[in-house]
Amino acid sequence: MSLKIDLRRLYTYPVLAAERDDYRTCTFAAEMNYFGDAAGNLVLNIDFRMDCAEILQLIAHGDAQYILHAECPTTLYREIFCSTSQKFSCTIPNSRIKTHLDCMALIVLTRDVKNFSCGDWNEDFARLTFDLQRGNVLAYRRFEPLTIDDDPNIFKNVASIFSVYRCTVDAAPFEIELAANKIKIGLSAKDYLIYRRYCSRPDLQPLLNAMIIFPALVYVFEDLKADTDFEAYGGTAWFKSLTAAYRRLKINFTEHILREENSSIKLAQEVMNLPVTKALEGLSLICDDATEDS
Repeated sequence: MSLKIDLRRLYTYPVLAAERDDYRTCTFAAEMNYFGDAAGNLVLNIDFRMDCAEILQLIAHGDAQYILHAECPTTLYREIFCSTSQKFSCTIPNSRIKTHLDCMALIVLTRDVKNFSCGDWNEDFARLTFDLQRGNVLAYRRFEPLTIDDDPNIFKNVASIFSVYRCTVDAAPFEIELAANKIKIGLSAKDYLIYRRYCSRPDLQPLLNAMIIFPALVYVFEDLKADTDFEAYGGTAWFKSLTAAYRRLKINFTEHILREENSSIKLAQEVMNLPVTKALEGLSLICDDATEDS
């Protein structure tokens, strides 16, 4: 949407904001949380709260919209995201932002409005009307700058919450145990010996993670979705580590994994930051090196 927003600090008409007293009782608030998606991009979830009947009517009639204004001074990235819904999400490519991101929640006119008035205005504006223009700000709320981590991974070393062991039965299939402080992955004797032989090689880590850690993590999320009270695992170190990792992103871990749109495979990719892609890239490098040496 092409919309020039008036962000000046001095307004000739009433504006609803926490630091202003133009309105007597009406309030405007907004909450924002964020996380890195499976591709490493920044996803912002915005929840607007506003109780001014006159402004809500403008939004309902299409004369105003909720807006998130995002700006990165380091990269000169700037974008506005618009919606008529009080809750919406937007995605910013990781390549467009660095160091930190400045955000502001606003309600902005999308059309010219004649003779606008509100019964909640203070004495200075009581009984006045204003002719407002498209792009005029009706309400705003400034957020604290978001610090952007150069590493898009939600969990810096996801393998640290797993422990791979040898099954006592030689022909045992791949198995997973969740009751201990680490998530235990059991491999058959033959598979375990191969794993031990190559697990210390850095170039093979992406492949091993995709083959062993990734499917195990999918199973973990499937189990958590089935046991929604989390009593069985709430005290384990791995559960606390995942909870803390999401908390750093201001996301409630248990609420996030129970959302219908967040499938187990999506969550596992989110935590590991595209493990299959990393594995294929690693495989390509290994094969290319082998070709050059031959």
